[in-house]
Order: sequence, then C-alpha cells, then structure tokens
Amino acid sequence: MAGTVAVMARVVSGTRARLKTRMVVEKARRRELLHAARAGIDPLASAEKRATLAAQVLADLAQMRERGELVDTVDALLTHAVRVEMAERGWDVDWPSPPPGAPRAGRWPGSRDGGWPEKIVARLPVDLVAQVHAACWNTSKDAIAALRRWRDAHPAVVLCREDLAGYEELAAQVTAPGEVWRAAVAHALPVVDHPV
Repeated sequence: MAGTVAVMARVVSGTRARLKTRMVVEKARRRELLHAARAGIDPLASAEKRATLAAQVLADLAQMRERGELVDTVDALLTHAVRVEMAERGWDVDWPSPPPGAPRAGRWPGSRDGGWPEKIVARLPVDLVAQVHAACWNTSKDAIAALRRWRDAHPAVVLCREDLAGYEELAAQVTAPGEVWRAAVAHALPVVDHPV
C-alpha cells in the first residue's frame, strides 16, 4: 500500500489467534474469488485479451478491499475497521491539525497501562491515521491541558484518594489513538460465544 504508516494496537490475549483464523478464512475466500474469475477467462482468447481480463480481476479484488468486502490482509481488515469506528463515532470528518505540542506516538496523558499483552501491527493509509490523531486531539485537548496542569500541581507520586479521583475524572475524558485501534480490532474480530 502506498502512502501508509505502521500503527500498533495493543490488545487482549487471544486476539492474535482470532486474527490468524480470520486471515485463513479471508485468504481462502480470495483464492475462491480468483479461481472463479480466472475460470471465466476464455483460454482460447488472445494473450492480450487474457492479460487485460486478468488485470481486471486483480483490479476488482483491490476495489473489494477498498470497500471492505474482501479483507484478506491485516492492513485491509484494520483499514476498513478503523473507518467503521471513525464513522460510528461521528469522527469521519475533517479535523484541524493538532499543534506541535500535541501528543503524537506513545502514551497520551491519562493513558493507562495494563490488560493489553498482545500487539497487532498494521499499515494504514497516512490520511486515515492523521484523521484519527486529529480527532483524538480535538476531542481530548481540554482534558489533556487540564491533566498537564494537574501534573504540574502534583509533581510527586500522589496517594491521596481525592487528588487521584480528580486525575481519573480528567483521564476518562481523553481518547488516545490506541483506543480507536482497539475498538477497530473489536469491529474486525467480534468475539462469538457460540459458533454459527
């Protein structure tokens, strides 16, 4: 994919195994689609005609990936899932760019560790990643500024329950990109209690 950037979703245990299973199913589906499409190409047609039809088959598969109808790679699966997540949040709009002091990569103010022992890496379109970062910044910037002021006022470790409650309240108002990546993974790999 041209114009992509790697992102990492930290996820719960078992997610990578579910992802592997999904990829096996999707790759088998791609093989079936390719086989069916190629079977429709007349072997007696001219080499030029066969090449044109074969190229059209590949273009059709690429369009299916773009629409999220075929997600036979981790990149295609998560690209589609991030777009779904952004649309559900109402965040699939143009956002002002974050200022230089905005968090970029790594932990955002208010982020918590824990519960995410596995990692999934995908290469997503640069513009989609930029939209996620801008949306997270613009919806969280007031809470981030307040958290930074809170840290300035509490430079040492704080054990006072009242002070920590104020911090927790502000932290809950921050949406870091990692939350969007995890939510996208949840869209892409819903947990099914009973096989269908």
